[in-house]
Amino acid sequence: MPPEMKELQISGPLANVSIAYRNKTYIADRMFNILDNVAPKAKIARYLKGAWFRDEAGIRGPGARANRGGYPVDYLDIATKEYAFAKEVTDEDRRNALVQGAPPLKPEQDALEYATDKIDLKKERRVASLVITGTWSGVAGEDAAGLWAAGTGNTFLTDVRARIETIRANTGLKPNVLELDFGTYNSLKEESTVLDKIKYTERGVLTKELIAAILELEEVIIGEAIYSTAKEKKDGTDFTAANVWEKNAGKGSAFLFYRPPAPGLKVPAAGYQARIAYENGQPRRSVMWRENAEHQDVYEVAEETDILITGADLGFLWYDTLLT
Repeated sequence: MPPEMKELQISGPLANVSIAYRNKTYIADRMFNILDNVAPKAKIARYLKGAWFRDEAGIRGPGARANRGGYPVDYLDIATKEYAFAKEVTDEDRRNALVQGAPPLKPEQDALEYATDKIDLKKERRVASLVITGTWSGVAGEDAAGLWAAGTGNTFLTDVRARIETIRANTGLKPNVLELDFGTYNSLKEESTVLDKIKYTERGVLTKELIAAILELEEVIIGEAIYSTAKEKKDGTDFTAANVWEKNAGKGSAFLFYRPPAPGLKVPAAGYQARIAYENGQPRRSVMWRENAEHQDVYEVAEETDILITGADLGFLWYDTLLT
């Protein structure tokens, strides 16, 4: 093609490529078991642990009565709240999306995905906030003083094993899940004291599955999600990144806890997520309504939940794992 023809050529948007930034993974629903179809103001009965660990049985003599005792029960209140987000789609949006050479936008699908992601991000931050601000095993977290970063004097394995024992000694249960923020996990992949444990494995590359095996845990979960603290700007340049799973920005954190295989009677757990079912039995509601005066439809996604600590003695938090 002659140069002058190239200058006259007008190219429209690609029909099969577009770009959107959003979190690829959320871990909130993997942290605490979900209690589905609960009443909005339900209660969870909790047998207080002291009575169950007292050694009170004794010898019963002829004609005598057996030793007796009791077990107190208290109740944890559930108070669900509905979180929702909506996005409008105008008639102009729809028409423009059908014009020949238009960008590969799908207004209705995009609106629902956008609203759904807002609900996911809100839940991620709610669970992270509960973990990071909670008082676990009697303390509001332990300062790891940056000693989990790769380098001399790393205390990662020692610290986690010590707190596995803390939780076991206080509850009779061994914690089985460790959550690491992405920065901490990334640094541990270069830590010699951890790599030494896997040097004879097939690839010698640290994975979350190998960390779980080293510490005899069922699962290691990596918190990768970020959010923006910037206020919205008209030109769309508003973005200031912050890590969801950190107590102090850029310094890392980790959370060790017990999560049962499934909720049930007399089943302890560090936390639960109570969730209300909507009219169709679904855990989330997606609805659309018309706003005639604005010539647009509105797409809304909602979820009604309560996330609560149910066993503070079944968790342990570290903060400032990378920097002090």
